[in-house]
Amino acid sequence: MIVAQVRRLKVHVRSLMPATASILTILLLCAEPSGRLAFVAGSELEDQCACIIDVASGEIRRVGVGSFDGTPAWSPDGAALAFETKQDGGMRIHVVREDGSQARTIDHKYKWNRNPQWSPDGTKLAYTASDAMDLAQRIIVHEFATGLETPWGGERVGLLRPVWVPGVKLLYGLRPGQRIGWGDAKITLDGLDWLEVGRVLLAIGLQGEPGALTTDLFMVTQDTALALTELGLPEWVIPSRSKYAEWAVAPSPTGSTIAFESNDGGDREIFVITNKGTADITNHRAADWNPRWSPDGDWLAFESFRGGRRGIYRVYPNTARVLPIAAAPDSDNWWPSWSPNGKWIAFVSNRTGNPEVFVTDASGENLRQLTNNTWNDYAPSWRPKGKS
Repeated sequence: MIVAQVRRLKVHVRSLMPATASILTILLLCAEPSGRLAFVAGSELEDQCACIIDVASGEIRRVGVGSFDGTPAWSPDGAALAFETKQDGGMRIHVVREDGSQARTIDHKYKWNRNPQWSPDGTKLAYTASDAMDLAQRIIVHEFATGLETPWGGERVGLLRPVWVPGVKLLYGLRPGQRIGWGDAKITLDGLDWLEVGRVLLAIGLQGEPGALTTDLFMVTQDTALALTELGLPEWVIPSRSKYAEWAVAPSPTGSTIAFESNDGGDREIFVITNKGTADITNHRAADWNPRWSPDGDWLAFESFRGGRRGIYRVYPNTARVLPIAAAPDSDNWWPSWSPNGKWIAFVSNRTGNPEVFVTDASGENLRQLTNNTWNDYAPSWRPKGKS
């Protein structure tokens, strides 16, 4: 009887093997990175071209103009790319569909237009513009529905690297129902139109006089630009930072936290602002910079020299716990970009010679080289939607 039961068990196991193998195959396929990445490629800056690579197949499509093309930025729905390119003796913003079709260049008032950023609803582009390659830049917002450019920040110039605020949780959390300073007036946070998504930008703004300039974090609307330290928020939330310089600002996906770079502490560090205050989360004697939020807002990827060479790390802002992702003593690794599901990170590395695009999981394992070209590949940006 026991022998018969064993025989029936063996038959049952053999009958399950094909199905089990199929499930394992599906799981293995799901474990591989997929989707699309935009990046720029070229032997020199002069021929640098925006491209898109299919992560699974490695197929590359050139979608750019190929003349000083800048870092490509995906629309929120992943249907289009925007990037700067050299035209007419300046830089103009070029927009193209993800398949390379419907390419067009925005009609600009100013000669030099840089760093395009899509609004959360995909209806607008914010970028910096000026008549010369200098720091006298202003923020311009282009609306696709009307084709018009509108200056933001009032008359303020010297505004750099704009990013849209994806939500207003942080502002409500800082001073709910209270009044804050905005220019000469006092306004209440609750119920304001400018607190709606798509009506507020964060930017780096110049402060001081020529020869003694520094930078600060600015909140920008169509009519006004004001440093965060001038909003009348408590000192424990945003301490006075007039003696420090800030280089980049990155709101979390929900807008509940703001990350930024600062030389507070003696070298370049990454700080976060929450409703609990401001904290240095990468505190190290080596420089840390380029914060990139994971899609769920739990982690920040960043670049650092803490390993001797340029490497990529991630930090958990709640505890300041830092873990390596791509760091090696014999190569440089930079420009992290999270996949939409937060499981993979694309980055640039020169570990094989010239800069190429690689992909690894968030723990730094399962490394895969995506590009293998004679030219240089830079600035990967993962398509927001897709299978990855």
